Amino acid sequence: MNTNSRTKSRLAAIMLAATLACTSFSTIDAQDRGDEFGIWATAEFSKKATKNTKFVIDAEVRTIKAVKDAERIAIGAKIDYKIIKWVKANVGYSFIYGHKMSETSIKEEIDAELGYYNKNIDADYWTIRNRVYATISGEYKIGRFEISLRERLQYTHTGSATIDEKKVRYEREGGYKGEWKEKVTVDREFKNAKNDLSLRSRLQVKYDIPKCKITPFASVELYTRLDKWKGYDKLRYRAGGTWKINKKNSISLYYLYQDKSDDDEPSGHAVGVEYSLDI
Repeated sequence: MNTNSRTKSRLAAIMLAATLACTSFSTIDAQDRGDEFGIWATAEFSKKATKNTKFVIDAEVRTIKAVKDAERIAIGAKIDYKIIKWVKANVGYSFIYGHKMSETSIKEEIDAELGYYNKNIDADYWTIRNRVYATISGEYKIGRFEISLRERLQYTHTGSATIDEKKVRYEREGGYKGEWKEKVTVDREFKNAKNDLSLRSRLQVKYDIPKCKITPFASVELYTRLDKWKGYDKLRYRAGGTWKINKKNSISLYYLYQDKSDDDEPSGHAVGVEYSLDI
């Protein structure tokens, strides 16, 4: 085995060990803090149309609670265009089949010691999301580092849904000192359609290791709601590496943490894998 092969093998082993370590730590930390943990898998297929243009089709599956539940299934298409050497742009569309997990809201505390609460429990349900977006990105090299900034404007329409809502109420039987009895009723609840206009700003750094096909990277992405201003919607941190198998195939492995500023989605950790093929 030559020196270059040994270097690549060591780097691959380090990447795998680091990812597994992050996975173990993240799972424990997520359980302690009530965060979710999942696995994200993406496949991307691209075809060059002209010197500066290519068509891309991608598919994605995300899980939540490790691999117990699917969080989303998505498929999309986009057109990439290289404006100049260091500036690129694209427009695209994604069809997302999203899974909203069961949610409990406490209405009134009856007896915390016994665990009695009046509460509403929304059943889990699936919704359809249609998303369109436009992106512009620029990159700049400093030595072996490549720094890139990506700005993406995206509009998402989430369809309505009708779900089962379980209402759990506690009532006394036989007067003031009577025994608490649980009463459960199930109603149908209508979830209105939602629209979301957001700006996604991502700063990413890559490092080119001499004579190696593995490129480590790290990024931070800020989501800002433009239709409902509140500072920021969420932050997403990612670190990993990309292995360029050959001219047409590459695979990326990464660790991700998502920090939410509201309760619309849970904060969470994920380990992801992305496969890319130039047809």
